[in-house]
Amino acid sequence: MKFEGGEELMRTLGMLLGWPRARGVVRCRRFTAFLLLLSSAGMAQNSNPKFKVLVLAEAASIHKPFVDAAKPWLQKQAAEHNFSVDYIQKTDTIDEAFLSHYQLFIQLDYPPYGWTPTAAASFIKYIEEGRGGWIGFHHASLLGEFDGYQMWPWFSQFMGGIRFTDYIAKFATAKVVVEDSGHPAMKGVNGSFVVDQEEWYTWDKSPRPHVNVLAHVDESTYSPDTPLKMGGDHPVIWSNPHYKARNIYIFMGHHAELFRNSAFTTIFSNSILWAAGQ
Repeated sequence: MKFEGGEELMRTLGMLLGWPRARGVVRCRRFTAFLLLLSSAGMAQNSNPKFKVLVLAEAASIHKPFVDAAKPWLQKQAAEHNFSVDYIQKTDTIDEAFLSHYQLFIQLDYPPYGWTPTAAASFIKYIEEGRGGWIGFHHASLLGEFDGYQMWPWFSQFMGGIRFTDYIAKFATAKVVVEDSGHPAMKGVNGSFVVDQEEWYTWDKSPRPHVNVLAHVDESTYSPDTPLKMGGDHPVIWSNPHYKARNIYIFMGHHAELFRNSAFTTIFSNSILWAAGQ
């Protein structure tokens, strides 16, 4: 590596840094190393994240492959869009002070029950006061009485007043139809896209009267067909405008293969930036 005026600059730097006298290649190597050190320091100084993301995901569940696939994908997104990501596997650490460090809460694979009372109260305040954004996937709409826990009424209202009823246990491929193409989360997404082998949930009612539906699944396209349907109005992506926090629920989230679905990853990426207020 050759630098114009390098010889004089190296002598000056050598005096300032207390380098012993050296010649040729040795001196050049020292100078190069010094420049790399300066460059690294500059990069570190410019690497302060624009926002911080908290991801809540169970340590072990049937959805673990989805979580495992999400982590490297999120790391790549973080590098591209300059944000940081922290992961927790239970709600014990969540309180107001803890959440104050994060501009976005991603409920990647965690149900709306079994939270500590402090975590639940802090999360409610975080959402109702708009202290940060929220993205929920799949398991977040598992609303009802599960594993010895009662349903969390506030969370049900947050999700549009729904209660879980059933799911397609044998999975089905289906077409998802975009309804609100103008929403930032749907930017760059075609009018419809196919999701392979998902365990589509059903609820006791459509959340539509209480939320802004961004997309629904076309139940007539289920393959294989199934009698488990919601009568045609089956939202799968929505946002609840009645809360200060920017929020979006994305039903899909069972298989790791979703991270090879460009429509899904586009929606996820868009949602991160929108919900974080970017």
